[in-house]
Amino acid sequence: MPVVRAVSGLAAVLAMALVSALFLIGSPASAAYIPDFGSDPVQDISSPQGSSITDVRVGENEGFDRFVVEFEGEVGAYFVSYVNQVTEDGSGNPVEVEGTALLQVTLGGVPNQPLAPQQTIEAGLTGLIEVVGAGAGFEGTVSYGLGTEGAAGFRAFVLADPSRLVVDVAHPDVMPTATNTADPTATTAPAPDTTQSSRGDPAEAAAEENSSNTLLIFLIVGLVVFAIVTGIIGWRMRRPL
Repeated sequence: MPVVRAVSGLAAVLAMALVSALFLIGSPASAAYIPDFGSDPVQDISSPQGSSITDVRVGENEGFDRFVVEFEGEVGAYFVSYVNQVTEDGSGNPVEVEGTALLQVTLGGVPNQPLAPQQTIEAGLTGLIEVVGAGAGFEGTVSYGLGTEGAAGFRAFVLADPSRLVVDVAHPDVMPTATNTADPTATTAPAPDTTQSSRGDPAEAAAEENSSNTLLIFLIVGLVVFAIVTGIIGWRMRRPL
Protein backbone atom coordinates (compact mmCIF):
# COMPACT_ATOMS: atom_id res chain seq x y z
CA MET A 1 0.00 0.00 0.00
CA PRO A 2 2.81 2.55 0.64
CA VAL A 3 3.98 1.91 -2.90
CA VAL A 4 0.49 2.57 -4.21
CA ARG A 5 0.28 5.84 -2.27
CA ALA A 6 3.69 6.90 -3.59
CA VAL A 7 2.69 6.16 -7.16
CA SER A 8 -0.61 7.99 -6.74
CA GLY A 9 1.16 10.99 -5.19
CA LEU A 10 3.65 11.10 -8.05
CA ALA A 11 0.82 10.99 -10.56
CA ALA A 12 -0.89 13.90 -8.78
CA VAL A 13 2.30 15.97 -8.83
CA LEU A 14 2.77 15.26 -12.54
CA ALA A 15 -0.81 16.25 -13.23
CA MET A 16 -0.31 19.59 -11.47
CA ALA A 17 2.91 20.18 -13.44
CA LEU A 18 1.07 19.37 -16.66
CA VAL A 19 -1.70 21.87 -15.90
CA SER A 20 0.87 24.57 -15.09
CA ALA A 21 2.80 23.91 -18.30
CA LEU A 22 -0.35 24.04 -20.40
CA PHE A 23 -1.28 27.35 -18.75
CA LEU A 24 2.15 28.82 -19.54
CA ILE A 25 2.18 27.77 -23.17
CA GLY A 26 -1.44 28.75 -23.69
CA SER A 27 -1.11 32.27 -22.23
CA PRO A 28 0.52 34.61 -24.75
CA ALA A 29 2.50 37.59 -23.46
CA SER A 30 0.47 40.76 -23.31
CA ALA A 31 1.01 42.90 -26.40
CA ALA A 32 2.39 46.39 -26.09
CA TYR A 33 -0.14 49.22 -26.29
CA ILE A 34 0.30 50.97 -29.64
CA PRO A 35 -1.43 54.38 -29.69
CA ASP A 36 -2.94 56.13 -32.69
CA PHE A 37 -1.15 58.90 -34.54
CA GLY A 38 -1.88 62.49 -33.57
CA SER A 39 -0.36 65.95 -33.29
CA ASP A 40 -0.82 66.62 -29.57
CA PRO A 41 2.17 66.38 -27.18
CA VAL A 42 2.79 62.93 -25.68
CA GLN A 43 4.04 62.61 -22.11
CA ASP A 44 4.63 59.73 -19.71
CA ILE A 45 6.06 60.41 -16.24
CA SER A 46 5.01 57.11 -14.67
CA SER A 47 8.63 55.83 -14.58
CA PRO A 48 10.89 58.73 -13.57
CA GLN A 49 13.84 56.41 -12.93
CA GLY A 50 15.41 55.62 -16.29
CA SER A 51 18.66 54.01 -17.42
CA SER A 52 21.60 54.51 -19.79
CA ILE A 53 20.97 54.95 -23.52
CA THR A 54 22.76 52.31 -25.59
CA ASP A 55 21.60 53.04 -29.14
CA VAL A 56 19.82 55.64 -31.28
CA ARG A 57 18.62 54.70 -34.75
CA VAL A 58 16.04 55.38 -37.45
CA GLY A 59 14.17 53.25 -39.96
CA GLU A 60 11.42 53.47 -42.58
CA ASN A 61 8.15 51.61 -42.48
CA GLU A 62 5.07 51.63 -44.69
CA GLY A 63 3.34 54.96 -44.11
CA PHE A 64 5.70 56.25 -41.41
CA ASP A 65 9.32 56.63 -40.32
CA ARG A 66 10.66 55.44 -37.00
CA PHE A 67 13.02 56.94 -34.42
CA VAL A 68 14.21 54.51 -31.72
CA VAL A 69 16.10 55.15 -28.47
CA GLU A 70 17.26 51.90 -26.87
CA PHE A 71 18.03 51.67 -23.16
CA GLU A 72 20.19 49.44 -21.02
CA GLY A 73 17.34 48.99 -18.53
CA GLU A 74 14.05 50.74 -17.92
CA VAL A 75 12.71 53.63 -20.00
CA GLY A 76 12.23 56.69 -17.80
CA ALA A 77 9.90 59.67 -18.20
CA TYR A 78 9.60 61.15 -21.69
CA PHE A 79 7.99 64.10 -23.46
CA VAL A 80 7.49 64.39 -27.24
CA SER A 81 6.06 67.50 -28.89
CA TYR A 82 6.21 69.67 -31.99
CA VAL A 83 8.11 72.86 -31.22
CA ASN A 84 8.93 76.08 -33.03
CA GLN A 85 12.60 75.71 -32.10
CA VAL A 86 14.58 72.77 -30.72
CA THR A 87 16.53 73.95 -27.68
CA GLU A 88 19.51 72.50 -25.87
CA ASP A 89 19.09 71.01 -22.39
CA GLY A 90 20.18 73.32 -19.61
CA SER A 91 21.37 76.29 -21.67
CA GLY A 92 18.20 76.69 -23.73
CA ASN A 93 20.33 77.59 -26.76
CA PRO A 94 18.70 76.94 -30.15
CA VAL A 95 19.73 73.75 -31.94
CA GLU A 96 19.75 73.76 -35.73
CA VAL A 97 17.78 70.85 -37.18
CA GLU A 98 16.98 70.46 -40.87
CA GLY A 99 13.27 70.03 -41.60
CA THR A 100 10.01 71.83 -42.26
CA ALA A 101 8.60 70.92 -38.83
CA LEU A 102 10.46 70.09 -35.62
CA LEU A 103 9.79 67.45 -32.96
CA GLN A 104 11.64 67.55 -29.66
CA VAL A 105 12.05 64.29 -27.73
CA THR A 106 13.05 64.80 -24.07
CA LEU A 107 14.02 61.85 -21.87
CA GLY A 108 14.38 61.92 -18.08
CA GLY A 109 16.14 59.77 -15.53
CA VAL A 110 19.18 59.09 -17.73
CA PRO A 111 22.49 58.75 -15.82
CA ASN A 112 25.23 61.23 -16.67
CA GLN A 113 27.65 58.38 -17.35
CA PRO A 114 28.08 56.91 -19.84
CA LEU A 115 27.22 59.92 -21.98
CA ALA A 116 24.16 59.38 -24.15
CA PRO A 117 24.70 59.27 -27.94
CA GLN A 118 24.41 62.79 -29.38
CA GLN A 119 25.50 62.33 -32.98
CA THR A 120 23.60 63.81 -35.95
CA ILE A 121 21.75 61.25 -38.07
CA GLU A 122 21.10 62.32 -41.66
CA ALA A 123 17.98 60.17 -41.98
CA GLY A 124 16.84 61.37 -45.41
CA LEU A 125 13.61 59.37 -45.18
CA THR A 126 10.17 60.20 -46.54
CA GLY A 127 8.96 61.95 -43.39
CA LEU A 128 12.00 62.07 -41.10
CA ILE A 129 14.79 64.26 -42.48
CA GLU A 130 17.34 64.60 -39.67
CA VAL A 131 17.96 63.72 -36.02
CA VAL A 132 20.22 65.95 -33.91
CA GLY A 133 21.34 65.39 -30.32
CA ALA A 134 20.11 68.38 -28.31
CA GLY A 135 21.98 67.91 -25.06
CA ALA A 136 22.77 65.29 -22.45
CA GLY A 137 23.92 65.28 -18.87
CA PHE A 138 21.89 68.18 -17.46
CA GLU A 139 20.00 66.89 -14.41
CA GLY A 140 19.60 63.45 -15.97
CA THR A 141 17.88 64.83 -19.08
CA VAL A 142 18.63 63.92 -22.69
CA SER A 143 16.98 65.52 -25.75
CA TYR A 144 16.84 64.91 -29.48
CA GLY A 145 15.54 67.16 -32.23
CA LEU A 146 13.72 65.50 -35.12
CA GLY A 147 13.38 67.42 -38.35
CA THR A 148 10.38 66.26 -40.40
CA GLU A 149 9.00 66.92 -43.86
CA GLY A 150 5.85 68.43 -42.35
CA ALA A 151 3.83 68.59 -39.13
CA ALA A 152 2.38 65.13 -39.74
CA GLY A 153 0.89 62.90 -37.10
CA PHE A 154 3.20 61.06 -34.72
CA ARG A 155 2.98 58.53 -31.91
CA ALA A 156 5.31 57.64 -29.04
CA PHE A 157 5.31 54.44 -27.00
CA VAL A 158 7.58 51.99 -25.18
CA LEU A 159 8.55 48.47 -26.23
CA ALA A 160 10.40 45.82 -24.24
CA ASP A 161 13.13 43.20 -24.84
CA PRO A 162 15.13 45.33 -25.28
CA SER A 163 13.64 48.41 -23.60
CA ARG A 164 13.20 51.25 -26.08
CA LEU A 165 11.24 54.39 -26.74
CA VAL A 166 9.72 54.47 -30.21
CA VAL A 167 8.61 57.65 -32.01
CA ASP A 168 6.83 57.10 -35.34
CA VAL A 169 6.37 60.04 -37.71
CA ALA A 170 3.73 59.67 -40.43
CA HIS A 171 4.66 60.32 -44.03
CA PRO A 172 3.31 63.57 -45.56
CA ASP A 173 -0.40 63.43 -46.42
CA VAL A 174 -0.71 60.04 -44.69
CA MET A 175 -2.56 59.31 -41.47
CA PRO A 176 -1.82 55.68 -40.58
CA THR A 177 -3.64 54.08 -37.68
CA ALA A 178 -2.38 51.94 -34.83
CA THR A 179 -3.98 48.83 -36.31
CA ASN A 180 -2.32 48.90 -39.74
CA THR A 181 1.11 47.84 -38.40
CA ALA A 182 0.87 44.32 -37.06
CA ASP A 183 4.54 44.16 -36.04
CA PRO A 184 5.75 47.56 -34.77
CA THR A 185 9.39 46.39 -34.67
CA ALA A 186 9.52 44.76 -38.10
CA THR A 187 11.46 47.23 -40.21
CA THR A 188 13.45 49.31 -37.75
CA ALA A 189 16.96 49.50 -39.20
CA PRO A 190 20.18 50.89 -37.70
CA ALA A 191 21.27 54.30 -38.94
CA PRO A 192 24.86 54.96 -40.04
CA ASP A 193 27.45 55.63 -37.31
CA THR A 194 25.27 54.37 -34.46
CA THR A 195 26.14 51.80 -31.82
CA GLN A 196 24.75 48.39 -32.71
CA SER A 197 22.70 46.52 -30.15
CA SER A 198 24.11 43.20 -28.94
CA ARG A 199 20.70 41.71 -28.25
CA GLY A 200 19.83 40.63 -31.80
CA ASP A 201 16.87 41.48 -34.00
CA PRO A 202 13.16 40.60 -33.54
CA ALA A 203 13.45 37.63 -35.96
CA GLU A 204 16.14 36.05 -33.80
CA ALA A 205 14.06 36.62 -30.68
CA ALA A 206 11.05 34.96 -32.36
CA ALA A 207 13.18 31.95 -33.37
CA GLU A 208 14.41 31.55 -29.79
CA GLU A 209 10.84 31.75 -28.49
CA ASN A 210 9.66 29.09 -30.99
CA SER A 211 12.53 26.81 -29.94
CA SER A 212 11.56 27.21 -26.27
CA ASN A 213 7.93 26.41 -27.09
CA THR A 214 9.00 23.25 -28.96
CA LEU A 215 10.99 22.03 -25.96
CA LEU A 216 8.03 22.78 -23.69
CA ILE A 217 5.72 20.74 -25.95
CA PHE A 218 8.08 17.76 -25.80
CA LEU A 219 8.18 18.10 -22.01
CA ILE A 220 4.38 18.16 -21.82
CA VAL A 221 4.07 15.07 -24.03
CA GLY A 222 6.61 13.24 -21.85
CA LEU A 223 4.73 14.20 -18.69
CA VAL A 224 1.44 12.98 -20.18
CA VAL A 225 2.91 9.62 -21.17
CA PHE A 226 4.57 9.20 -17.78
CA ALA A 227 1.36 10.14 -15.95
CA ILE A 228 -0.62 7.58 -17.98
CA VAL A 229 1.93 4.83 -17.32
CA THR A 230 2.08 5.56 -13.58
CA GLY A 231 -1.70 5.69 -13.45
CA ILE A 232 -1.96 2.25 -15.09
CA ILE A 233 0.65 0.82 -12.73
CA GLY A 234 -1.15 2.26 -9.72
CA TRP A 235 -4.50 0.82 -10.91
CA ARG A 236 -3.01 -2.62 -11.44
CA MET A 237 -1.42 -2.56 -8.01
CA ARG A 238 -4.73 -1.58 -6.38
CA ARG A 239 -6.76 -4.17 -8.29
CA PRO A 240 -7.67 -7.23 -6.19
CA LEU A 241 -5.76 -10.40 -7.12
